[in-house]
Amino acid sequence: MHRFFLREGDVVDEHVFVIISEDLVHQWTKVLRFRTGEKVILFHDDGKEYAGEITSILPKIIQGNITSVRVCDTELPVKIILAQSILKSPDKFELILQKGTELGVSDFYPIITKRTERESLHKFDRLQRIILEAVEQSGRVKVPVLHEPVKFEKLFLVPEITQSHIFIPHFEHSASLSESYGGEKTTTICIGPEGGFLDQEVAFAREHGATAVGLGKRILRSETAALAAVAQLAGRME
Repeated sequence: MHRFFLREGDVVDEHVFVIISEDLVHQWTKVLRFRTGEKVILFHDDGKEYAGEITSILPKIIQGNITSVRVCDTELPVKIILAQSILKSPDKFELILQKGTELGVSDFYPIITKRTERESLHKFDRLQRIILEAVEQSGRVKVPVLHEPVKFEKLFLVPEITQSHIFIPHFEHSASLSESYGGEKTTTICIGPEGGFLDQEVAFAREHGATAVGLGKRILRSETAALAAVAQLAGRME
């Protein structure tokens, strides 16, 4: 059964739902070609899933009845923030957003480091759509926030970052990420670009409270390191 995150203006309660957002109406009628009687699962940011059945389809509005409601427990009990260097390849950055969302990341901070070759994000709307589709596919009910790019040094001025436990994976450090995690409610993982962080950047991060950790004996690509680190932490939290 298809899952859909409700857009602004769409309405759902324990009895009925009303879809008026242009993109959902278009997707349901023109792409998926739904008809009355079609069953769907709806959700927004209240932590619940609403199973429903379409009863009426008009050109700009779709209505239906809710058949059941359940509370979802698919979110991690604590927050993982991924501060990921913008990569040269847009496809690899998109992969990190998609898979990071599936693994439970709550916030993505694109960062600009000394070795970062691209300092802006391509097609911001497309990236947000990738995140939303990953939420719908993975059974999550919270949509991660994709923040505007920030220079690495200024990341340590962001309140929710400074109030979290910050980890910076680096191949020269052997301390395990999963073993270094102490149960903090919010954790930030900083991942460098192709070529990795400069030693000065790692030192700067440590001076500002970050813990340098390792991800194993092998040197990982940026996108591999990001997903490996998130998976390790998510495994400890669940």
